[in-house]
Amino acid sequence: MTTTQLIIVLGFTTVGATIQGSTGIGFTLIAGPALVAVDPGFIPGPLLVVAQAVSIRHIVVEHDMADRGALRHALVGLPFGLVGGLVVLELVSDTTLALLVGALTALSSVMLLAGLHPTRTSRTELAGGVACTFAAVTAGLPGPPLIVAFNDMKPAAMRATTSMFVLVVGTVGFAGLLITSNFGRHELELLAWLVPGVALGLVSARWVRPVIDRRWFRPAVLVVALLGGLALIVGQF
Repeated sequence: MTTTQLIIVLGFTTVGATIQGSTGIGFTLIAGPALVAVDPGFIPGPLLVVAQAVSIRHIVVEHDMADRGALRHALVGLPFGLVGGLVVLELVSDTTLALLVGALTALSSVMLLAGLHPTRTSRTELAGGVACTFAAVTAGLPGPPLIVAFNDMKPAAMRATTSMFVLVVGTVGFAGLLITSNFGRHELELLAWLVPGVALGLVSARWVRPVIDRRWFRPAVLVVALLGGLALIVGQF
């Protein structure tokens, strides 16, 4: 990598880790488009793996706040999203996948920001699990579907519940990428370049989190999801 590319990777990784360390989502949304511009190999494997390190903080510190019922329902949808994602990953172009995930993310975020609040049920939680797993495997973007499904949760509950599910999805999805030869030596090298920014982001999130947790927490995470979806779309042109 050139010096400019290294600066881009460090900067966007730090910001992405800060956002996810504060809200529970956002690493791939923020860092993904810039990192893909440097090297397309960053998605899905390296970003999917490194996001788990950020999620662990929420699991360790806020695990008591997690909604276990919602987590169980989402886990039922995991195998369906995994199989669908791996099949589509083999059949559809990277551009089509990015446009699909980006459009669905942006549309869902706009609907929620506009005041449409779907009632959270076991079915919507299951659907969130399917969509989260599918988006994680195809685009390294697990967070937004769960934000839509868990939109009425309090900040700590959303961070803990989302992080627990994303950790499972990341582990299973990573195994699936290995089995299908979609993660190799090059992706491992790219993963190593993300570590410094993640460490810096986790430290800075300590000061951002108390501010985010106020009344504008929900709009903040939805705006992050919207911007990430739009960035994925724009990045294909």
